[in-house]
Amino acid sequence: MERLVDKAIIASCCLTAYLSIPIDAFTLGGFLVALAIAALGEVLPRPLRLLVAAGFMVACIAWPVLVAFQPLVAYDLVRDELWPVRLAWVVPLAAAMRAWDALPWIVVALVCLVAAVLARRTTSLVAEREHFRRLRDDTHEASLLLEERNRNLQEARDLSAQVATLAERGRIAREIHDNVGHLLTRAIMQVEALKVVHAAEPSLAGEYDAVSQTLDEAMKTVRASVHDLRDDAADPRVLMQSALDGCGIDRTELVYEVDELPANVAHCFVAIVREAATNTVRHSDATCIEVQVREYPGLFQLVVQDNGSGGVTSSSAGSGMGLQAMDDRVRALGGTLRTEYRDGFRVFASVPR
Repeated sequence: MERLVDKAIIASCCLTAYLSIPIDAFTLGGFLVALAIAALGEVLPRPLRLLVAAGFMVACIAWPVLVAFQPLVAYDLVRDELWPVRLAWVVPLAAAMRAWDALPWIVVALVCLVAAVLARRTTSLVAEREHFRRLRDDTHEASLLLEERNRNLQEARDLSAQVATLAERGRIAREIHDNVGHLLTRAIMQVEALKVVHAAEPSLAGEYDAVSQTLDEAMKTVRASVHDLRDDAADPRVLMQSALDGCGIDRTELVYEVDELPANVAHCFVAIVREAATNTVRHSDATCIEVQVREYPGLFQLVVQDNGSGGVTSSSAGSGMGLQAMDDRVRALGGTLRTEYRDGFRVFASVPR
């Protein structure tokens, strides 16, 4: 756009010299040819542009009257990278000195100089603008790359912290199981032995029973704690697959399409899979069980489906502490649980994100 404005200014200046020469069809045609060459200089490749300019300069030497329009061609020549090409416009101008009066020739020479200055200024401006555009693009690309690396580092740090946390939970679970669990087991065995030894003393039987009950509750609490810690320290997918592998049914399938389950949702779904697999074994004649875990924009979904017969499965589908426990777990997370018979017993649970 800047070059077009420059050439419009130069064309206006050329008209000043045009008024000092005879006006006829030949000079008018030369002016139009110079305008066409100036316009083509913006679209033609360099070799053709130079060839057309050279042809016009030869015509200027042959017909000196055309030198009045030489500034339009000089503008494109000065833009070239080679010095001989930049100064080529001087040749027809010097050749016209004998054919022109001093004042018109000086005007044309000044217009050529103005064209040269405008050409160099605009070329430098366009080059700087392109340089800044590339610099801006490179800076933006570097910024995006830096942001991506920061995200990768943050993800790596979070993953490292998660792995360390899970490893520590696993260590604590092992410590509780190996130390506290064994001590409680030994205490329970000692109490049972004392009950046998003092069976003839009814007054002590009640006290031993109370101690034994307390130790049993403590053992259940420790087991539950160890169980939860191990669940935290393991992948939910691995726990679900382990529950299916250990349920006693030959044909099992796990479809796990979740990037990452929150800890509370993972505990809930793992417990449901375990309970559903246990119910299938105990109350159904199913030979196949399938578990599907999927992630949607607004919720997490769990489906447990077996191929048991309706009569056997439906008799226990609406009752039992296991189903109630599953429903309570899901409701605690704000979700819903539905059980039904559809080509086998089906447990459907959804939990909002």
